[in-house]
Formats: sequence, C-alpha cells, structure tokens
Amino acid sequence: MKTQIKRFLLTLGFMTRIPVNVDLGEVKDEDMHKGFLYYPVVGLIIGLIDMAVYLLVCLILPEIYGIIFALLANFFVTGAFHLDGLSDTADGIYSARTKERMLEIMKDSRIGTNGGIAMCFDIMLKVVGLACCDMRWLMILMMPIAGKMVQGAIVYKAIYPRKTGIGIYVGTVSLGTVIGTVILGLIAMTVAFSWWGVVMYAVLFLLAYLFRMYITGKIGGITGDVMGAGSELSEIVLLMLVLIITRFAGFPLGLYTFFG
Repeated sequence: MKTQIKRFLLTLGFMTRIPVNVDLGEVKDEDMHKGFLYYPVVGLIIGLIDMAVYLLVCLILPEIYGIIFALLANFFVTGAFHLDGLSDTADGIYSARTKERMLEIMKDSRIGTNGGIAMCFDIMLKVVGLACCDMRWLMILMMPIAGKMVQGAIVYKAIYPRKTGIGIYVGTVSLGTVIGTVILGLIAMTVAFSWWGVVMYAVLFLLAYLFRMYITGKIGGITGDVMGAGSELSEIVLLMLVLIITRFAGFPLGLYTFFG
C-alpha cells in the first residue's frame, strides 16, 4: 500500500503543480512507470478542481464565466502542461521539415504560428462546446479523465524517437498497467454516461491509437509533447461525442441524466 501511495503521489506531482510535500524516499524508474496506472485518478482530481471552480463562479457570474474560469483553473493546476505539448507538436509536425528538424522544433520553447493556432482552436472548441452542452459541470469533470485514460494507446510499446533523452512513459509501461488505466477509465465513463460511456471510450482509444500511428509516421516515435497533444485532443473529442449523441440519441442512464 505504501508503495502504491508513493507511485500515486509521484504521478500527481509530475502531472500537476499540486505540491507533494512528503518524503517519498528513493525514487526508481519503476515507480514512475507503474505510477502510470494512476493517470485517470490524476485526471479525476484535476476535473474535481475545475468543476469546483466552475460551480463557485456560476454562483455569482453567468455560466460562460464559469466555463472560462474552469479552463483557467485547469491551466493553473497543470501548468498548461498538455496545452504546451499540443503547441510544440503542431509546430513540429506541420513545419514541413525533415524528421530531425521536426524534433528540434518540438524541443524549442518558443511558440510558432502552428502552435499558436493549435492552442487558440483548442481553447475555442472547449469554450464553445461546453457552452453548447447541457451538463457542463459533468463534462468539465470528465474531460481531464478522458485525456489521461487513453494514454496507454499512445505509449504502450511505443518508440522514443530522439537519440538522446528518454520518454518517462514511452515504451516503458507494461500491459498490466495499461489494462489498469483502461479499467479505471471504463468505470468513470460508465458511471458518467452508462453504456454510452463504453462506446465513447472505444472511440477515444481507437482515435488515440490512430493519432499515435500518424505521429510515428512523421517523427518515428512518440514524445512527451505528443502525449500532451493526445490528451488535449481526447478532451475535445469527448466533448464533441457527447454533443453529437445528445443531439441525435440522448443518454438513457448515467450521471448525465440523473442530475439533469
């Protein structure tokens, strides 16, 4: 139990700005690799913070402000970790350069045109999507979970493309750990959306794998930036799937209608 708590805290500290002010002792690579299991749990914690900010702001201001402040809370808690990955990935992949040059651009801390466009559309799609959604608080809660629960499709047995450096999770996460994240993600999605959650999880997982194949074809592997980009894209796709399904079919069960 102590080992699992240690791995959870390591993952929480790595993925967020939440201070983990405890003595974790010696940290091994194995602790980080197996801590990947808690990705959906970290997503839940981020989502709870975002949702709390949204609900509090909505008590005194119109809901659109709640949406914007929820996104700001997310950026503050994560340090815009994934958004930065999306920006770097867009700058590199759409630079129309060689693989080696793409990787160099992705490491550059400066934001290019493609990265700026990607960030703007990411935020716009989230704001507009949430504004059009009936159960905004639930989507604000679930989106960070969705971004984390599909990461196994991106990193499992993937290749790190750079000659120097190493991806903490890329190609190092075991099948058992990936299955664990899938189970945790399925539980969250089923509670939130009933059997539609299983369908949406399958779609998100497939799209995450296709995204991995696309990026691997471009740069020969997966980096931490690509993981961040995959997280942001999964959040947007989940939001769009919910909007499509509620428009044409509706959600028969789950938290989506229980509190609606």
